[in-house]
Amino acid sequence: MSDPTWRNAINNNPIQQSIRQFLNKFPLKTYRTLHRPRELDCSKLYIWGSTKTSLDQECVKWQVYLKFSKYDFENETSNEPLMSPSGKLPFLVLTTGENLVNDAIERYISDRYSANFGSLSNEQQADSQAYIALADTKLRNALVNTHKIYVSHYSNPLDKILFHQNKNLAIKELLTRKPVLNGEEIYQEAAEALQSISVALGDKDFFFGSLPTFIDAIIFSYTHVMLAIKTKELTELVQKHSNLIKFYKRINNDYFSLEF
Repeated sequence: MSDPTWRNAINNNPIQQSIRQFLNKFPLKTYRTLHRPRELDCSKLYIWGSTKTSLDQECVKWQVYLKFSKYDFENETSNEPLMSPSGKLPFLVLTTGENLVNDAIERYISDRYSANFGSLSNEQQADSQAYIALADTKLRNALVNTHKIYVSHYSNPLDKILFHQNKNLAIKELLTRKPVLNGEEIYQEAAEALQSISVALGDKDFFFGSLPTFIDAIIFSYTHVMLAIKTKELTELVQKHSNLIKFYKRINNDYFSLEF
């Protein structure tokens, strides 16, 4: 056990007391903060590009998903992916200052705005995941294969450099799945994927019921980019399916009439 005698001696030491009294005077004055983070009036989704609607599939996916939810947000065009917690665009900044990326956006929105989305059975959920996986491989491969044209839609030189770097990473990812990049084979697989997706959609407004779900945002994002970058290979793949064109145009008109 420690002896309190020596501690009392130190506390009563004149030098120690003088030091303590001196330090108690600080801070001498507290100044107001010169720069405070500006409070956001509404959340902001940071996206690639120089226009209100991105030509990046991932960005469009979250733009559409947020539109489906009727969540109040604004698009903020950017060429600074390192602003994002994940180092990639897009990301959502809430009015509280919190940053959300990828699945965190979906969880945040679905927890609060589920009434604006359709409800899926276990079987429908499994089907949805299967078609999402099909799009995220076969359709994504086709987009990556046209990355040079994809990048050319970005007028700002820095945008092109950063986006080109991002697409190079995507090509490396593609090479892990396909050691040899055969353009004809990639487009054929994309055509088969679109055929399956078209059959699944049928003549319905949305894939599952009268309300949108996550798959609707994903398929819209792919069809939008495939049509918007205006390459013969990709445009013709989509235009073969009148129901996908109708699906695209209806969502475009209903949710983006002022932006597209």
